[in-house]
Amino acid sequence: MNVILNYLLETNLSLAFFLLVYVVFLRTETNFRLKRMFLLFSILASAVFAMLHFNFSGNGIPALRDFVPPTWLPEVVVTANGTATQPTTTQTSTWLIVAYVYGIGVFVSLLVFFIRLVSLLRLISKSTFSRYGKYWIVESTENKSSFSFFRFIFIGQTNRLTTDEKQQIIDHECVHIQELHSIDILLLNLLGIFFWFNPVIILYKKILIQLHEFEADARAVENRDMNDYCSLLAKVALLSADFSLANHFSNSLTVKRIEMMRTIKSKIRGWKILVLLVLIPAFFVVISCQDQVMQDVQEVAKNSTMAIDIPEEVQLKIEELKTANPEREFIVLEVDQADSEKAEAAKTTLSQINPEEINSINVLKNKTDKYGNKRSFIIIEKRERTNLMLEQVTEEGDVFTVVEESATPVGGMEQLGSFIRENLRYPEESRKAGLEGKVFIQFVVNTDGSLSDFTPLKGVDPAMDAEALRVAKLFPNWNPGKQKGKAVRQRFVMPILFKLND
Repeated sequence: MNVILNYLLETNLSLAFFLLVYVVFLRTETNFRLKRMFLLFSILASAVFAMLHFNFSGNGIPALRDFVPPTWLPEVVVTANGTATQPTTTQTSTWLIVAYVYGIGVFVSLLVFFIRLVSLLRLISKSTFSRYGKYWIVESTENKSSFSFFRFIFIGQTNRLTTDEKQQIIDHECVHIQELHSIDILLLNLLGIFFWFNPVIILYKKILIQLHEFEADARAVENRDMNDYCSLLAKVALLSADFSLANHFSNSLTVKRIEMMRTIKSKIRGWKILVLLVLIPAFFVVISCQDQVMQDVQEVAKNSTMAIDIPEEVQLKIEELKTANPEREFIVLEVDQADSEKAEAAKTTLSQINPEEINSINVLKNKTDKYGNKRSFIIIEKRERTNLMLEQVTEEGDVFTVVEESATPVGGMEQLGSFIRENLRYPEESRKAGLEGKVFIQFVVNTDGSLSDFTPLKGVDPAMDAEALRVAKLFPNWNPGKQKGKAVRQRFVMPILFKLND
């Protein structure tokens, strides 16, 4: 599930980035083919690069961990008489609900697409065609508008059009066919099925349809009188479209089409081409470089431990850093020789990306402790980017929030509820003071089923917080969570409500 969520997030963020580039640099240009190629490239690149594991996390772009909450357990209520209620066994997973909503959206979008496609294919199968070179033409007095779909050209309300007007429509639709515009429409509709929740897809579709019409108009009017052609557009402008999967001659953006035909065409400025050629590859290169930094830091941190017994030389370095940056926090990790070298490499790469981060990682190798042992450490200053690195380590590298097989208490939630009911009591001083409220205890289920990293996320008063934390630390071992068949660490939150009213 992590993989799917990351792919959806990264692809949609990439689509938004490319659309922003288009609006800033290409929106006012009159080279319609170039603009169309850029948008198609944006769609394909966004889909492909996400599959190639170009990770957007840790680069100022939101990552999956920013949206995935820990797994929440059923709430336990501690009543005024000092006993705890049995937690219900029914759990509603936030991400299970999200998965269902997403699946329903995909199903509905796919159904709508299928209905439109079948309707269009049914019209094609029932129509009588006449040959026009490589194409097939249907003239109808019933269809409201004219459109094309691959090699099929439909001319609507032929009884109201002259022979010359029909030819102009045919010339226009032939451009759609030659330029394979129908493939663009199908691609966008298929993309909209899987990214139905993203309004950016609607903007892509709207812009590409406009470019299709601008390009077809420009080609169709080359050897014709522009005023006659504009008059034809105005004549059929108010007719609505019947098939959203087709290219429509009488599209509602008629006014824009007329204005665009009368606009003086100009070549795209060279500096814009240069910016695009530099900006787009740089976008992926920077992501790739920073992703490598993340991988290095992850590997170092996975093999490290929080340093408690720190050699004097390391302690002096920490004090020096705290004196120079009193508002900063520092984390000290003990690493082996190989990982200290990886940390130095990560620091070098990070400083090349952002020179201001040069002091965010300090590597101290082969420092002698009071027992004469040689040990290596890294001191990480908690800045914006290193915070993201540490979150990447703890949330996506070491501790999971979404797993294929969630961790469970041995014996189930009923047995855990019985344990809580037998051990948890309403603190007497809190009860006498009339205090009540909810305490949230976060903890991690390790790969061997043991529990660790107990933290009160939100408390009520010290006595109730301490009681909830005390009992949580007594929890028996769990069955560990599994990802791809392998035991992994998983984070949970247990809400405990202290309530005076029984």
